[in-house]
Amino acid sequence: MRQITGLISIVLILWVASVVFAQDDAPSATQPAVQQALDAAERAERFASQAATAAADAEEAAAKSDRDADLAFNLFGLFEVFGGVLTIFAIAGGAYVVNRWRNLQQEMVETRERFEKEIVLRQHELDELRDELKRDSNALRQETERSSLAMSLLPLGERQYKAQDFEGALDTYRRALELDPNNLIIHYRLGYVHTQRGNLEQAEEHLMKALELEEDFAPALASLGYVYRRIGESMEEGDARDRMLNKAEGLLLRALEIQPKMIDEDDESWWGSLGGLYRRREQIDAAIRAYEKAAEVTPHSSYPFSNLALLYVQKGEREKMQHTYKRVEQLAWGEVQAEVDNYWAYADLLTSRLAQGKVAEAESVLEMVFDIAPADSPYVFSMLADTLTRLANVLEEEQAKPVRDVIAKIQAFDEKRKQV
Repeated sequence: MRQITGLISIVLILWVASVVFAQDDAPSATQPAVQQALDAAERAERFASQAATAAADAEEAAAKSDRDADLAFNLFGLFEVFGGVLTIFAIAGGAYVVNRWRNLQQEMVETRERFEKEIVLRQHELDELRDELKRDSNALRQETERSSLAMSLLPLGERQYKAQDFEGALDTYRRALELDPNNLIIHYRLGYVHTQRGNLEQAEEHLMKALELEEDFAPALASLGYVYRRIGESMEEGDARDRMLNKAEGLLLRALEIQPKMIDEDDESWWGSLGGLYRRREQIDAAIRAYEKAAEVTPHSSYPFSNLALLYVQKGEREKMQHTYKRVEQLAWGEVQAEVDNYWAYADLLTSRLAQGKVAEAESVLEMVFDIAPADSPYVFSMLADTLTRLANVLEEEQAKPVRDVIAKIQAFDEKRKQV
Protein backbone atom coordinates (compact mmCIF):
# COMPACT_ATOMS: atom_id res chain seq x y z
CA MET A 1 0.00 0.00 0.00
CA ARG A 2 2.85 2.41 0.84
CA GLN A 3 4.52 1.69 -2.52
CA ILE A 4 1.34 2.64 -4.38
CA THR A 5 1.02 5.95 -2.41
CA GLY A 6 4.63 6.91 -3.18
CA LEU A 7 4.16 6.20 -6.84
CA ILE A 8 1.10 8.41 -6.97
CA SER A 9 2.97 11.31 -5.24
CA ILE A 10 5.83 11.18 -7.78
CA VAL A 11 3.35 11.24 -10.68
CA LEU A 12 1.59 14.27 -9.14
CA ILE A 13 4.86 16.27 -8.69
CA LEU A 14 5.95 15.58 -12.21
CA TRP A 15 2.57 16.66 -13.55
CA VAL A 16 2.65 19.97 -11.56
CA ALA A 17 6.18 20.75 -12.79
CA SER A 18 5.21 20.22 -16.34
CA VAL A 19 2.37 22.64 -15.91
CA VAL A 20 4.64 25.35 -14.38
CA PHE A 21 7.17 25.04 -17.16
CA ALA A 22 4.44 25.30 -19.66
CA GLN A 23 3.24 28.62 -18.13
CA ASP A 24 6.64 30.22 -18.63
CA ASP A 25 6.28 29.66 -22.30
CA ALA A 26 2.71 31.18 -22.43
CA PRO A 27 2.34 34.70 -24.05
CA SER A 28 -0.69 36.14 -21.90
CA ALA A 29 -1.51 37.51 -18.42
CA THR A 30 -0.90 35.94 -14.94
CA GLN A 31 -4.54 35.54 -13.76
CA PRO A 32 -5.63 32.91 -16.19
CA ALA A 33 -2.51 30.93 -15.61
CA VAL A 34 -3.11 30.96 -11.85
CA GLN A 35 -6.68 29.88 -12.38
CA GLN A 36 -5.57 27.04 -14.57
CA ALA A 37 -3.05 26.01 -11.92
CA LEU A 38 -5.77 25.95 -9.29
CA ASP A 39 -7.99 23.89 -11.52
CA ALA A 40 -5.17 21.54 -12.22
CA ALA A 41 -4.46 21.23 -8.50
CA GLU A 42 -8.13 20.50 -7.82
CA ARG A 43 -8.13 17.86 -10.50
CA ALA A 44 -4.93 16.43 -9.13
CA GLU A 45 -6.49 16.32 -5.65
CA ARG A 46 -9.54 14.50 -6.97
CA PHE A 47 -7.31 12.13 -8.83
CA ALA A 48 -5.24 11.62 -5.68
CA SER A 49 -8.45 10.94 -3.69
CA GLN A 50 -9.59 8.49 -6.31
CA ALA A 51 -6.15 6.94 -6.32
CA ALA A 52 -6.29 6.63 -2.48
CA THR A 53 -9.71 5.04 -2.69
CA ALA A 54 -8.46 2.68 -5.36
CA ALA A 55 -5.43 1.95 -3.22
CA ALA A 56 -7.67 1.22 -0.20
CA ASP A 57 -9.83 -1.05 -2.32
CA ALA A 58 -6.76 -2.75 -3.65
CA GLU A 59 -5.41 -3.18 -0.13
CA GLU A 60 -8.78 -4.61 1.05
CA ALA A 61 -8.85 -6.90 -1.96
CA ALA A 62 -5.34 -7.98 -1.18
CA ALA A 63 -6.33 -8.68 2.47
CA LYS A 64 -9.38 -10.61 1.31
CA SER A 65 -7.20 -12.45 -1.14
CA ASP A 66 -4.87 -13.33 1.73
CA ARG A 67 -7.81 -14.51 3.83
CA ASP A 68 -9.21 -16.53 0.94
CA ALA A 69 -5.77 -18.00 0.36
CA ASP A 70 -5.52 -18.90 4.06
CA LEU A 71 -9.06 -20.40 3.96
CA ALA A 72 -8.24 -22.29 0.81
CA PHE A 73 -5.03 -23.51 2.37
CA ASN A 74 -6.87 -24.55 5.51
CA LEU A 75 -9.61 -26.27 3.51
CA PHE A 76 -7.01 -27.98 1.42
CA GLY A 77 -5.37 -29.15 4.59
CA LEU A 78 -8.68 -30.44 5.88
CA PHE A 79 -9.30 -32.18 2.58
CA GLU A 80 -5.91 -33.80 2.84
CA VAL A 81 -6.65 -34.95 6.40
CA PHE A 82 -10.16 -36.10 5.51
CA GLY A 83 -8.80 -37.88 2.48
CA GLY A 84 -6.26 -39.58 4.66
CA VAL A 85 -8.92 -40.58 7.13
CA LEU A 86 -11.08 -41.87 4.32
CA THR A 87 -8.15 -43.77 2.98
CA ILE A 88 -7.53 -45.28 6.40
CA PHE A 89 -11.22 -46.14 6.78
CA ALA A 90 -11.31 -47.54 3.28
CA ILE A 91 -8.33 -49.73 3.98
CA ALA A 92 -9.71 -50.81 7.39
CA GLY A 93 -13.22 -51.30 5.95
CA GLY A 94 -11.90 -53.33 3.10
CA ALA A 95 -9.96 -55.53 5.50
CA TYR A 96 -13.10 -55.94 7.68
CA VAL A 97 -15.27 -56.79 4.69
CA VAL A 98 -12.74 -59.31 3.45
CA ASN A 99 -12.41 -60.81 6.90
CA ARG A 100 -16.18 -60.85 7.41
CA TRP A 101 -16.68 -62.46 3.99
CA ARG A 102 -14.19 -65.14 4.85
CA ASN A 103 -15.95 -65.72 8.18
CA LEU A 104 -19.31 -65.95 6.43
CA GLN A 105 -17.89 -68.43 3.96
CA GLN A 106 -16.52 -70.51 6.84
CA GLU A 107 -19.85 -70.30 8.68
CA MET A 108 -21.69 -71.36 5.52
CA VAL A 109 -19.37 -74.33 5.12
CA GLU A 110 -19.80 -75.32 8.74
CA THR A 111 -23.57 -74.80 8.54
CA ARG A 112 -23.76 -76.92 5.41
CA GLU A 113 -21.74 -79.65 7.07
CA ARG A 114 -24.01 -79.58 10.13
CA PHE A 115 -27.08 -79.55 7.89
CA GLU A 116 -25.78 -82.53 5.91
CA LYS A 117 -25.04 -84.40 9.14
CA GLU A 118 -28.50 -83.51 10.44
CA ILE A 119 -30.07 -84.71 7.20
CA VAL A 120 -28.19 -88.00 7.46
CA LEU A 121 -29.23 -88.37 11.11
CA ARG A 122 -32.85 -87.54 10.38
CA GLN A 123 -32.85 -89.89 7.42
CA HIS A 124 -31.49 -92.62 9.66
CA GLU A 125 -34.16 -91.89 12.27
CA LEU A 126 -36.79 -91.83 9.53
CA ASP A 127 -35.59 -95.20 8.24
CA GLU A 128 -35.73 -96.63 11.76
CA LEU A 129 -39.19 -95.17 12.29
CA ARG A 130 -40.33 -96.58 8.96
CA ASP A 131 -38.98 -99.99 9.91
CA GLU A 132 -40.61 -99.75 13.33
CA LEU A 133 -43.92 -98.73 11.79
CA LYS A 134 -43.63 -101.61 9.37
CA ARG A 135 -42.97 -104.01 12.23
CA ASP A 136 -45.80 -102.50 14.26
CA SER A 137 -48.08 -102.67 11.24
CA ASN A 138 -47.25 -106.31 10.72
CA ALA A 139 -47.66 -107.01 14.43
CA LEU A 140 -50.95 -105.12 14.49
CA ARG A 141 -52.16 -106.98 11.43
CA GLN A 142 -51.23 -110.28 13.01
CA GLU A 143 -52.80 -109.24 16.29
CA THR A 144 -55.95 -108.15 14.49
CA GLU A 145 -56.07 -111.44 12.64
CA ARG A 146 -55.62 -113.35 15.90
CA SER A 147 -58.25 -111.21 17.61
CA SER A 148 -60.68 -111.76 14.74
CA LEU A 149 -60.06 -115.50 14.87
CA ALA A 150 -60.53 -115.48 18.65
CA MET A 151 -63.84 -113.65 18.34
CA SER A 152 -64.97 -116.09 15.66
CA LEU A 153 -64.55 -118.89 18.21
CA LEU A 154 -66.94 -117.30 20.72
CA PRO A 155 -70.16 -118.37 18.95
CA LEU A 156 -68.86 -121.94 18.89
CA GLY A 157 -68.14 -121.85 22.62
CA GLU A 158 -71.57 -120.39 23.26
CA ARG A 159 -73.27 -123.16 21.28
CA GLN A 160 -71.28 -125.76 23.17
CA TYR A 161 -72.35 -124.25 26.46
CA LYS A 162 -76.01 -124.15 25.42
CA ALA A 163 -75.70 -127.82 24.50
CA GLN A 164 -74.50 -128.47 28.08
CA ASP A 165 -71.01 -129.33 26.80
CA PHE A 166 -69.14 -127.31 29.40
CA GLU A 167 -65.75 -128.92 28.81
CA GLY A 168 -66.03 -128.34 25.08
CA ALA A 169 -66.92 -124.72 25.70
CA LEU A 170 -63.96 -124.30 28.04
CA ASP A 171 -61.58 -125.77 25.44
CA THR A 172 -62.90 -123.40 22.80
CA TYR A 173 -62.60 -120.38 25.04
CA ARG A 174 -59.07 -121.37 26.07
CA ARG A 175 -58.09 -121.53 22.41
CA ALA A 176 -59.61 -118.09 21.89
CA LEU A 177 -57.71 -116.76 24.91
CA GLU A 178 -54.40 -118.00 23.46
CA LEU A 179 -55.11 -115.92 20.38
CA ASP A 180 -56.24 -112.86 22.31
CA PRO A 181 -54.99 -112.96 25.94
CA ASN A 182 -56.43 -109.56 26.92
CA ASN A 183 -59.96 -110.03 25.65
CA LEU A 184 -62.32 -109.31 28.55
CA ILE A 185 -65.26 -111.11 26.87
CA ILE A 186 -63.26 -114.32 26.66
CA HIS A 187 -62.19 -114.01 30.30
CA TYR A 188 -65.80 -113.38 31.28
CA ARG A 189 -67.06 -116.41 29.33
CA LEU A 190 -64.37 -118.62 30.85
CA GLY A 191 -65.29 -117.38 34.32
CA TYR A 192 -68.97 -118.03 33.72
CA VAL A 193 -68.49 -121.57 32.40
CA HIS A 194 -66.02 -122.40 35.18
CA THR A 195 -68.70 -121.29 37.66
CA GLN A 196 -71.25 -123.66 36.16
CA ARG A 197 -68.60 -126.34 36.09
CA GLY A 198 -67.97 -125.80 39.82
CA ASN A 199 -64.40 -124.51 39.32
CA LEU A 200 -64.90 -121.47 41.50
CA GLU A 201 -61.23 -120.56 41.92
CA GLN A 202 -60.60 -120.55 38.16
CA ALA A 203 -63.84 -118.65 37.69
CA GLU A 204 -62.73 -115.99 40.14
CA GLU A 205 -59.34 -115.68 38.40
CA HIS A 206 -60.81 -115.04 34.96
CA LEU A 207 -63.52 -112.72 36.21
CA MET A 208 -60.97 -110.67 38.13
CA LYS A 209 -58.88 -110.42 34.97
CA ALA A 210 -61.90 -109.19 33.04
CA LEU A 211 -62.48 -106.52 35.68
CA GLU A 212 -58.84 -105.47 35.50
CA LEU A 213 -59.41 -104.80 31.82
CA GLU A 214 -62.66 -102.93 32.51
CA GLU A 215 -63.59 -102.31 36.12
CA ASP A 216 -67.25 -101.53 35.44
CA PHE A 217 -67.94 -104.47 33.14
CA ALA A 218 -71.33 -105.39 34.59
CA PRO A 219 -71.52 -109.06 33.44
CA ALA A 220 -68.18 -109.82 35.11
CA LEU A 221 -69.24 -107.97 38.29
CA ALA A 222 -72.45 -109.98 38.50
CA SER A 223 -70.72 -113.27 37.71
CA LEU A 224 -68.10 -112.64 40.38
CA GLY A 225 -70.87 -111.81 42.83
CA TYR A 226 -72.49 -115.14 42.03
CA VAL A 227 -69.14 -116.93 42.53
CA TYR A 228 -68.82 -115.38 46.00
CA ARG A 229 -72.41 -116.32 46.72
CA ARG A 230 -71.63 -119.94 45.85
CA ILE A 231 -68.49 -119.84 48.00
CA GLY A 232 -70.40 -118.30 50.90
CA GLU A 233 -73.18 -120.87 50.69
CA SER A 234 -70.61 -123.64 51.02
CA MET A 235 -69.17 -122.13 54.21
CA GLU A 236 -70.31 -122.84 57.75
CA GLU A 237 -72.43 -120.33 59.59
CA GLY A 238 -70.35 -117.50 60.97
CA ASP A 239 -68.82 -114.12 60.36
CA ALA A 240 -66.69 -115.30 57.44
CA ARG A 241 -69.75 -116.62 55.64
CA ASP A 242 -71.62 -113.40 56.28
CA ARG A 243 -68.75 -111.33 54.94
CA MET A 244 -68.56 -113.46 51.82
CA LEU A 245 -72.30 -113.16 51.17
CA ASN A 246 -72.14 -109.42 51.81
CA LYS A 247 -69.34 -109.18 49.27
CA ALA A 248 -71.47 -111.10 46.79
CA GLU A 249 -74.43 -108.81 47.43
CA GLY A 250 -72.33 -105.69 46.84
CA LEU A 251 -71.07 -106.92 43.49
CA LEU A 252 -74.52 -107.99 42.31
CA LEU A 253 -76.06 -104.66 43.33
CA ARG A 254 -73.27 -102.73 41.63
CA ALA A 255 -73.72 -104.71 38.41
CA LEU A 256 -77.49 -104.28 38.44
CA GLU A 257 -77.13 -100.57 39.11
CA ILE A 258 -75.07 -100.31 35.93
CA GLN A 259 -77.38 -102.57 33.88
CA PRO A 260 -80.71 -103.22 35.61
CA LYS A 261 -82.02 -105.37 32.75
CA MET A 262 -78.89 -107.46 32.31
CA ILE A 263 -79.29 -111.20 31.75
CA ASP A 264 -76.75 -114.02 32.13
CA GLU A 265 -75.55 -116.61 29.62
CA ASP A 266 -78.61 -118.75 30.44
CA ASP A 267 -80.90 -115.86 29.45
CA GLU A 268 -81.99 -115.27 33.03
CA SER A 269 -82.05 -111.97 34.92
CA TRP A 270 -79.27 -111.40 37.41
CA TRP A 271 -81.95 -110.18 39.83
CA GLY A 272 -82.71 -113.86 40.31
CA SER A 273 -79.19 -114.53 41.63
CA LEU A 274 -79.58 -111.64 44.08
CA GLY A 275 -82.98 -113.00 45.11
CA GLY A 276 -81.43 -116.41 45.79
CA LEU A 277 -78.84 -114.76 48.07
CA TYR A 278 -81.56 -112.96 50.05
CA ARG A 279 -83.59 -116.15 50.31
CA ARG A 280 -80.66 -118.04 51.81
CA ARG A 281 -80.20 -115.27 54.35
CA GLU A 282 -83.90 -115.55 55.21
CA GLN A 283 -84.57 -112.04 53.91
CA ILE A 284 -87.90 -113.07 52.41
CA ASP A 285 -89.27 -109.65 51.52
CA ALA A 286 -86.00 -108.61 49.87
CA ALA A 287 -85.92 -111.91 47.98
CA ILE A 288 -89.50 -111.41 46.72
CA ARG A 289 -88.65 -107.92 45.47
CA ALA A 290 -85.57 -109.22 43.66
CA TYR A 291 -87.44 -112.06 41.95
CA GLU A 292 -90.27 -109.74 40.99
CA LYS A 293 -87.73 -107.51 39.27
CA ALA A 294 -86.34 -110.60 37.56
CA ALA A 295 -89.85 -111.44 36.35
CA GLU A 296 -90.14 -107.93 34.90
CA VAL A 297 -86.90 -108.41 32.97
CA THR A 298 -87.74 -111.94 31.74
CA PRO A 299 -91.55 -112.22 31.86
CA HIS A 300 -91.56 -115.36 29.70
CA SER A 301 -89.13 -117.28 31.89
CA SER A 302 -90.42 -119.76 34.46
CA TYR A 303 -87.35 -119.31 36.68
CA PRO A 304 -88.33 -116.15 38.67
CA PHE A 305 -91.96 -117.28 39.06
CA SER A 306 -90.95 -120.69 40.36
CA ASN A 307 -88.92 -119.06 43.11
CA LEU A 308 -91.66 -116.52 43.84
CA ALA A 309 -94.18 -119.33 44.37
CA LEU A 310 -92.11 -120.83 47.19
CA LEU A 311 -91.50 -117.43 48.74
CA TYR A 312 -95.25 -116.69 48.74
CA VAL A 313 -95.97 -119.84 50.73
CA GLN A 314 -93.28 -118.84 53.22
CA LYS A 315 -95.31 -115.68 53.71
CA GLY A 316 -98.43 -117.83 54.27
CA GLU A 317 -99.95 -116.98 50.88
CA ARG A 318 -100.84 -120.50 49.66
CA GLU A 319 -103.39 -119.43 47.10
CA LYS A 320 -100.89 -117.08 45.55
CA MET A 321 -98.40 -119.93 45.53
CA GLN A 322 -100.79 -122.24 43.65
CA HIS A 323 -101.74 -119.54 41.20
CA THR A 324 -98.06 -118.79 40.53
CA TYR A 325 -97.22 -122.47 40.01
CA LYS A 326 -99.90 -122.70 37.34
CA ARG A 327 -98.17 -119.88 35.54
CA VAL A 328 -94.82 -121.62 36.04
CA GLU A 329 -96.16 -124.76 34.37
CA GLN A 330 -97.40 -122.83 31.38
CA LEU A 331 -94.17 -120.91 30.94
CA ALA A 332 -91.95 -123.97 31.46
CA TRP A 333 -93.94 -126.01 28.98
CA GLY A 334 -93.50 -123.30 26.37
CA GLU A 335 -89.76 -123.18 27.04
CA VAL A 336 -89.22 -126.90 26.67
CA GLN A 337 -91.15 -126.81 23.41
CA ALA A 338 -88.83 -124.10 22.16
CA GLU A 339 -85.66 -125.74 23.51
CA VAL A 340 -85.88 -129.47 24.02
CA ASP A 341 -82.58 -129.52 25.89
CA ASN A 342 -83.45 -126.71 28.35
CA TYR A 343 -82.69 -128.49 31.61
CA TRP A 344 -83.80 -125.67 33.92
CA ALA A 345 -87.14 -125.32 32.14
CA TYR A 346 -87.75 -129.08 32.65
CA ALA A 347 -86.79 -128.69 36.32
CA ASP A 348 -89.36 -125.90 36.74
CA LEU A 349 -91.97 -127.95 34.89
CA LEU A 350 -91.32 -130.89 37.24
CA THR A 351 -91.57 -128.68 40.35
CA SER A 352 -94.77 -126.94 39.25
CA ARG A 353 -96.55 -130.21 38.51
CA LEU A 354 -95.53 -131.75 41.82
CA ALA A 355 -96.75 -128.59 43.62
CA GLN A 356 -100.14 -128.98 41.93
CA GLY A 357 -100.32 -132.71 42.72
CA LYS A 358 -99.82 -133.81 39.09
CA VAL A 359 -97.62 -136.72 40.12
CA ALA A 360 -97.96 -138.89 36.99
CA GLU A 361 -97.19 -135.98 34.68
CA ALA A 362 -94.30 -135.04 36.91
CA GLU A 363 -92.84 -138.56 36.63
CA SER A 364 -92.68 -138.29 32.86
CA VAL A 365 -90.88 -134.97 33.15
CA LEU A 366 -88.40 -136.51 35.60
CA GLU A 367 -87.17 -138.87 32.89
CA MET A 368 -86.40 -135.91 30.64
CA VAL A 369 -84.60 -134.21 33.49
CA PHE A 370 -82.30 -137.20 33.86
CA ASP A 371 -81.73 -137.41 30.12
CA ILE A 372 -80.74 -133.79 29.45
CA ALA A 373 -79.01 -132.86 32.71
CA PRO A 374 -75.59 -131.23 32.05
CA ALA A 375 -73.03 -133.96 32.61
CA ASP A 376 -70.33 -131.43 33.51
CA SER A 377 -72.31 -129.57 36.17
CA PRO A 378 -71.66 -130.90 39.69
CA TYR A 379 -74.65 -129.31 41.38
CA VAL A 380 -77.60 -129.29 38.96
CA PHE A 381 -79.23 -132.20 40.82
CA SER A 382 -78.36 -130.90 44.26
CA MET A 383 -79.98 -127.56 43.43
CA LEU A 384 -83.12 -129.30 42.11
CA ALA A 385 -83.29 -131.51 45.21
CA ASP A 386 -82.95 -128.41 47.40
CA THR A 387 -85.86 -126.71 45.62
CA LEU A 388 -88.08 -129.79 45.94
CA THR A 389 -87.18 -130.14 49.62
CA ARG A 390 -88.34 -126.59 50.24
CA LEU A 391 -91.55 -127.41 48.38
CA ALA A 392 -92.16 -130.57 50.42
CA ASN A 393 -91.70 -128.63 53.63
CA VAL A 394 -94.60 -126.30 52.86
CA LEU A 395 -97.03 -128.88 51.46
CA GLU A 396 -99.45 -131.07 53.32
CA GLU A 397 -98.07 -134.52 54.11
CA GLU A 398 -100.21 -136.21 51.48
CA GLN A 399 -98.88 -133.87 48.80
CA ALA A 400 -95.37 -133.83 50.25
CA LYS A 401 -94.86 -137.63 50.05
CA PRO A 402 -94.61 -137.95 46.23
CA VAL A 403 -92.31 -134.93 46.26
CA ARG A 404 -89.96 -136.67 48.70
CA ASP A 405 -90.06 -139.79 46.55
CA VAL A 406 -88.90 -137.76 43.58
CA ILE A 407 -86.16 -136.21 45.70
CA ALA A 408 -84.90 -139.70 46.62
CA LYS A 409 -84.79 -140.72 42.95
CA ILE A 410 -82.87 -137.59 42.05
CA GLN A 411 -80.31 -138.13 44.80
CA ALA A 412 -79.84 -141.77 43.82
CA PHE A 413 -79.34 -140.85 40.18
CA ASP A 414 -76.87 -138.14 41.10
CA GLU A 415 -74.88 -140.49 43.30
CA LYS A 416 -74.75 -143.11 40.58
CA ARG A 417 -73.62 -140.52 38.02
CA LYS A 418 -70.77 -139.39 40.23
CA GLN A 419 -69.48 -142.95 40.46
CA VAL A 420 -69.24 -143.35 36.71
